[in-house]
Formats: sequence, C-alpha cells, structure tokens
Amino acid sequence: MEKNNVNRPVSELVKEVLDRISRPYPENITDQVCLAIQKKSDWHNRYNRLVRSHSKRSVNSQIGRSTLQITGLRNLGLRAKATSSLIKTYTRLG
Repeated sequence: MEKNNVNRPVSELVKEVLDRISRPYPENITDQVCLAIQKKSDWHNRYNRLVRSHSKRSVNSQIGRSTLQITGLRNLGLRAKATSSLIKTYTRLG
C-alpha cells in the first residue's frame, strides 16, 4: 500500500459501513460510521492497519471526507462531540 494514498482503502471501508446503515442518514452519520467500525472486529482491524500505515489523523479526516462524498449530504458547519472513541469530534451533515 502506498504510504500517502489512504483515500481508496478508507472510502471502501466507509462504503461498506454505510451500506449497513439505513437511510435517511442522521446528522451524526460520521460518528455512526466510526461507532460501527469500532464495534465490528474486522472493520476495526482494517481501521487499525490503516492508522499504522498512514496516521490516525489522516485516516479519520478521510473517513469524514468519504462519508460526506458517499452520502451526498452537505456539511452543516456544526461540530459535535463524538460518542465513538475513534474520533473526538465530527461535523454534522445534512
């Protein structure tokens, strides 16, 4: 895996997670994606491998971007405290 190309593997992971979350997506969908990754061991293992290869900051920001792009929602510009332990805050989407 290339050191600086985290986009595709993260967006594939986010797409798998979003396929399991029913629509309409809530404003806290980014937090929901992270919670799902945290709870399902194979997703969490993939997340941890990506973090080891790229950095937590890089992976988490790409999770946010991928969630925004894949859902087609827009950034509401409101930050919120996350319930997932993978992230501290997220931006609400709607």
